[in-house]
Amino acid sequence: DVITYRLNNQMMYVPPAQSFDQSHLPRSAFESDLTGIDKGRISFSLNVLAHGKQSSVGISSVAWPTIMSHLARYEIIDVHVQPELKVSGPPPSYRSCSSTEGAGKEQHSSAHTSSALNGLIPKRLFQRLNH
Repeated sequence: DVITYRLNNQMMYVPPAQSFDQSHLPRSAFESDLTGIDKGRISFSLNVLAHGKQSSVGISSVAWPTIMSHLARYEIIDVHVQPELKVSGPPPSYRSCSSTEGAGKEQHSSAHTSSALNGLIPKRLFQRLNH
């Protein structure tokens, strides 16, 4: 038996992968498109007809064996390459302050917080919290 993988409008027959980990088989079939792509960025889906509309349904790793065992002959599995997440740099650094500066800021920030809370919490509840 064979299954059909589709990537960028190109299709390739490949032996069925019995596990999600073996689903890297299209990598060799679409070598030029998938070279250097981390396997975590590759996902799969099927096109299904539901309520008269065609839609794409992703295949999770846990569902892979079940999907493979119920796949219709020559049904097409679409291969998707997820965009690479790029981090734009390290997180912002925090300026350290002396203990006297920090205490003053803490008092200011807690006073600000309680006045902000006073506006958000119903007065009866706020009175119970303070007593």
